[in-house]
Amino acid sequence: MRLVDSKQMQEMDRHTIEVIGITGLVLMENAARSWVAAAEPILKQARKITIFCGAGNNGGDGYAIARNLVSQGFSCRVVAVKPPKSLDCIENARIWESYGETINWDQFHEFRHHLSQNDVIVDAILGTGVESDIRGSLVEKLQEINLFPGIKMAVDIPSGISASTGNLLGVGLQADHTITFQLEKVGHHLYPGKTHTGKLCCQKITIREHFFNLKPEYHLIDADCARTYLPKRQPDDYKNCFGHLAVLCGNSGTMGAAVLASHGAIKTGLGLLTAALPKSEQNVFLSRVPELMTYPREDISADWLTHFDAVVVGCGLGRCLKQWNDIENLLRDVNIPAVIDADGFYGISNWQSLHLENLVLTPHPGEFVQLSGYKKPKCNLERIAQGISFVEKYPTTLVLKGAPTLVFSREGEIFINSTGNVGMATAGSGDVLAGIVGGLLAQGLSPLQSALLGTWLHGKSGDLYRTKHCEESLTASCLIEYLSQAFRELKQEREKPSEEN
Repeated sequence: MRLVDSKQMQEMDRHTIEVIGITGLVLMENAARSWVAAAEPILKQARKITIFCGAGNNGGDGYAIARNLVSQGFSCRVVAVKPPKSLDCIENARIWESYGETINWDQFHEFRHHLSQNDVIVDAILGTGVESDIRGSLVEKLQEINLFPGIKMAVDIPSGISASTGNLLGVGLQADHTITFQLEKVGHHLYPGKTHTGKLCCQKITIREHFFNLKPEYHLIDADCARTYLPKRQPDDYKNCFGHLAVLCGNSGTMGAAVLASHGAIKTGLGLLTAALPKSEQNVFLSRVPELMTYPREDISADWLTHFDAVVVGCGLGRCLKQWNDIENLLRDVNIPAVIDADGFYGISNWQSLHLENLVLTPHPGEFVQLSGYKKPKCNLERIAQGISFVEKYPTTLVLKGAPTLVFSREGEIFINSTGNVGMATAGSGDVLAGIVGGLLAQGLSPLQSALLGTWLHGKSGDLYRTKHCEESLTASCLIEYLSQAFRELKQEREKPSEEN
């Protein structure tokens, strides 16, 4: 799914109004009607609807929503948090005067104690165009609205959330539901914006979706995206059709990393897996994962590596510089798709000498600091900028693990993962992800495809576990256990059966 930031949405608005010729008032009317249609099931249960309107076009949407609600028999009141300022907001506020009354914030204070849990509060104060911190009296007003009882519903985006980054602009409204227009915004899917958004719904309002020269390019890794890359399997296929993965992970005291990466990989539908392990550790490994093969790491060579379809390197491998020098030479000499994780970001020094187009790098925030030399980002904007800068310098597939995980393509596209939860912040979770991505690589998916599908499956496994149990008890092994359910959900037919006439 394509996402947009604030400037990209404004450009589409401008193009629709100035080039195509659909006026701003028409778009505002379309937005109001579509918002009411999406909100109607909730609004029907409301005792009272209160709409808080700001001075700009988001406030104009609010006045138009109020008029449409009254026209459909709903009872609502409008509170002007700030006097109308934009031309379209002024016009819709004027039209609203023929349908109902507008009160100011001070007048509303006489009613605020009468709000109940059965009320609906509509946030039409600040829209997607606001990117600077909120100041003045509006800070206290938003804080107070957050304390009101009732269901809170945002128009386009919760006030105080950056549509471009999801960052909090000093203070933000906490919505239970957000109904946005035409395209979902980047800020709906990055924290803390994702938390403030609540349940998200997107309504089309005839804005022309043109993406010419709109950079950077954002996408959401959702089920539809992930499903596109599921490897196809034929009934008469055999194990050699599904790839052979080499795993160069684990060491004395860290064999668990090799087990997790290998077990995660084989659960993706991989045909064969060979783990290159220290001779002293092979029996321990086989007792944990008997389906897999082992090979003495001391004996690996470039010729040995050419027999595989992909390789996973780094999980629990240690930081012996001689060992890493040998592995770096192998990766340079053999052009094989590879996932690099964990200790690889300490051991590999000359990234430019490797076949970057065939790599997937999966660092967590601390490892990315080590890998890139950048400072730890202070906000989403810096995190995104650093990822783009890195793939410009090293054109590879970059998976920045976090909440949420971001995937950067070699061309600088940004993919935001829609799955995963805080329970996955646990030892070994990254090893499982490296194995999943490696298993998909060995089955013939490209580095980017493997990263997108693997990231979604990894997070979905965590979400399925949380739904059945809880976040606190989630371990890396649980992710492997629930991977089959993640695959099953992705493959399920989601279309409802057609109704008979």
